[in-house]
Amino acid sequence: MQINHMFLAAGLVLSVISKVLQFKYKMKIGDIIVIPAAMFFVLAILFSLSKFKNLLTAQNGMLQAGVIALLACLSVVCFQIMMILLISHHNKLGFAFIVPFLLAAGAFIYKWMALV
Repeated sequence: MQINHMFLAAGLVLSVISKVLQFKYKMKIGDIIVIPAAMFFVLAILFSLSKFKNLLTAQNGMLQAGVIALLACLSVVCFQIMMILLISHHNKLGFAFIVPFLLAAGAFIYKWMALV
């Protein structure tokens, strides 16, 4: 089984568990479980891209691939937390996560475009 398929399977399992806990049992822990699910989906996408896989096999590319994966996951986590606070909990504190989201997403895009 390829690593991107394992990340995808983990994301799907966590996503289903999250939704069951949220909607069937009305548990708030479902909001938290969706965050690692989103990270696994991002990693599944990254590891399915040939550009990213080539970076992993390149000399000194492992560190750069790690930074790119970290920035992608960080931007998704900030976005998820922002949406959970704003939509699920109607808490304006979620707006505080716009800046970290934009910074992480911008850094990811900059690093990704530098690979070309």
